[in-house]
Amino acid sequence: MSVCLRRYFLKAIVISLLFLPSHSLAQNKDLAINGDNVSYEKDKSIVEARGSVEVIYKEVMVAGEHIIYNTETENIMADRGFFLRYSDMSIEGETLDYQIKDRAGVASGIMFNYGGIEIKGQKMELGLEKFKLNNASFTTCDFDNPHYRVTASEIFLYPKYGWLVASWGFFWLGPFPVLPMPTYIYDMTADERGRKNIPPFPEIGSNNTDGTYVRETLAWHIRRELSGTYGLSFAEKKGFGGGVATNYIVNGNSRGNARIYAAGSDGIFGGVTHQVFFGDEVKENNPGPFAFLALPKHLKYEFESTLSYRERINYERVTYYPNLVLRSKQAKTIWPDVTYDAEAMLGIVAEEGIVNAGRGGGIGTIYWRWPEMVFGEITPSASVDSRFYSNGTRWLRTITGVGLKKTFSRHLSLGFGYAHYVLNSGTSPFNFEIYRFNASDRFTSDLSFLIGETDFGAATSYFISTWQPEDIDYSMRIRMHCYDLMLKYRSVRKEFELGFSLAGG
Repeated sequence: MSVCLRRYFLKAIVISLLFLPSHSLAQNKDLAINGDNVSYEKDKSIVEARGSVEVIYKEVMVAGEHIIYNTETENIMADRGFFLRYSDMSIEGETLDYQIKDRAGVASGIMFNYGGIEIKGQKMELGLEKFKLNNASFTTCDFDNPHYRVTASEIFLYPKYGWLVASWGFFWLGPFPVLPMPTYIYDMTADERGRKNIPPFPEIGSNNTDGTYVRETLAWHIRRELSGTYGLSFAEKKGFGGGVATNYIVNGNSRGNARIYAAGSDGIFGGVTHQVFFGDEVKENNPGPFAFLALPKHLKYEFESTLSYRERINYERVTYYPNLVLRSKQAKTIWPDVTYDAEAMLGIVAEEGIVNAGRGGGIGTIYWRWPEMVFGEITPSASVDSRFYSNGTRWLRTITGVGLKKTFSRHLSLGFGYAHYVLNSGTSPFNFEIYRFNASDRFTSDLSFLIGETDFGAATSYFISTWQPEDIDYSMRIRMHCYDLMLKYRSVRKEFELGFSLAGG
């Protein structure tokens, strides 16, 4: 196939469609065929090209050794290898039957790379919004013998959104199939969407409330607008549990999540959260590596509504019926280096065994990012958090702070921070809001360094009045080129997590 591509790029003889009948020319004024040997059978409405062939229709290009074009149906057939390119897609394979105007068709023996994902398949149905592959596989590993791959009887790719769904397959480590996967969803823009891809292996951890626990989560999928997860868990102090969650998309600016779980002695809990985005679009200075995708637009405002029952927040069981939040993130001011976050909340909150009360209030934080200096990047900030409750209590906090971050190289970065409570008046009636709260000034530090293919991190927070630690967290990510093993230990809270993720996932 590579020889074919080199040949048609080096020696293409342009054959114009002026040789076609006038009615066909009118229908195909944007189409041209280049090739070594081109013939036209008028009675069959067939243009047949051999050699180094290239068919161009607007931004779509099909190349191959032998291509037949039907001027009536506007269909292209390639049976000796092909190369198809349009937009940011480049696909090569053995055979192609393709409606060039509709960008729809069937291909066999295909292979292509999209957004760092290498995909192969025995057969593929192409469409504008979705590709369907049969007897297929994918990997984000660029080795000839990849460290891992996922094989599946069917793979659905939504190229516009960078979303891939593999059904009825196996997860392979090297040459060994180690885990059956009824459905696996890989979203290459998960970070931009504020989500995480599901790890292919169980998550293991421990804390004082649950003891040691194991969670296995799998995905389900009906279509891109309706998917979710289901899973089982076991906690040493709580017993067996499980549940199901649904992610739904109404449109690009309206989406939500519904979930219900049961966890041994914790009983049943769940909820529904819906998000609506509106207002002017906030332009990103750095669109990142997936600018060619239909990334979610960052709009100025977000309205979030949550109706929940006994969901856990800071180890307490909390019910919202409902909780409404209006947010504005990284909003600009008249000064380009000064931004602010704002949030207004209103709802009825019940904490199990504690109190049931209405709650309202707002949070505002302003940031001033100074130009980077030789000793690092300085960001002063100030915030106000004011909340009132229907039982007559109020809680007002005003905090100022400053952060310093210095990136020495891709292998080493260091940060420091200082936070000062200007005012702390009243308190919250809810334990989950005052969990581990202390109105003392804090000194924080954050260290990250890379040795070989392993990331190490340490984050600390100390109360300046006593120099007692609030948090000391350690993390380690072992990069294995194509997948990562992650460990996190929060020593003061006695929380441990062990996880596994695909690289970039």
